[in-house]
Amino acid sequence: MAIAESASSTRGSKQELGRHETSVEDDTTEYFGRPIDLVMVSAVIPVYNEQEVIDEFSRRLIESLEHTVPDYEIIFVVEGNDTTEERLESIARRNPRVKVFYNPRRLGLGPATKRGLGLINPRTDFVLTMDADLNHQPEEIGRLLKVSSQADVVVGSRSSEHGLVKELPFFKRVVSGSTNWVLRNAFRIPCSDVTSGFRLYSANTIKVIRERLVSKNFEITAEILIRAKKEGYSITEVPITFTRRPRGKSKLSFIKSGIGYGILLLRLGK
Repeated sequence: MAIAESASSTRGSKQELGRHETSVEDDTTEYFGRPIDLVMVSAVIPVYNEQEVIDEFSRRLIESLEHTVPDYEIIFVVEGNDTTEERLESIARRNPRVKVFYNPRRLGLGPATKRGLGLINPRTDFVLTMDADLNHQPEEIGRLLKVSSQADVVVGSRSSEHGLVKELPFFKRVVSGSTNWVLRNAFRIPCSDVTSGFRLYSANTIKVIRERLVSKNFEITAEILIRAKKEGYSITEVPITFTRRPRGKSKLSFIKSGIGYGILLLRLGK
C-alpha cells in the first residue's frame, strides 16, 4: 500500500480557534468557513492481538464517524500474530476509508502510534486516537468534536470529577491516579487525565510534534500531551465513559509502564 507523504498545514493551529462545532447532530454546516463534508478526521488506532474485540470495535467506530463527520479515514497499525490483521483487511476491502498497516514484529505502542501519526492524510483537519479494546466508546467521539473549537487538544477524561470509570480494580485506579498526579504537576498540564488515550488533536499539533516522539510503550500518550503543552498548544477535556474490556487480555505492563514514565520524566522534565 502506498504511503502518502504528509505536507505541512496551518489548519487547526493554535492560532486558529474560531472553528465551528462539528457534530452532524448539531446541524453544523461549516468548519473554517468550509462545508462540513470537506472536513476530514483521521483516526489512528494501534492494535496488538485484539481478535476478540476488533470486529465490534471497528464496526462501532465506522458507524460513529459516518454519523458524526462524513469525511474520515481510519489507520490501523496492526501488530501480533492472531487474526486481527485478517479481520481488518476484510473490512478494508469493503471500505476504502479503512487502511491497514501490518508490522510482522512488535514495535510497541509508542512506535506504532508514531508510525500511524505519520500516515495521516495531508489534508486532514483532526486526528483521533482511542483504544481498540472497547475501554473507550466510539459513540462518544461527538463529545470531543463538540468542543474542538475551544482547544488544539481535546482529552477524553476518565477522572472521578470528569468521567465515569466502571468496574476498574481499586489497584488500577490508584496506580492511574498517582501517575496522573505526578505528570500533571511535574509538567503543569491543565488536564485531570494525562494518560487517557482517547483524544482529538488539531492536525497541525500532530504534524509539529510527531517526529519528536520517542516513547516505547503506554507512556506515549503522556509524551504527546507534554510535548503539545511545551509547544504552547491549548488543552481541554470532556468526560467519557471508560469501561473494562469485555473480552481478551489487557496488554498493560505496570513494570514497563513505570520504567517508561520514569524515563519520560527525566527526558522532558527540564
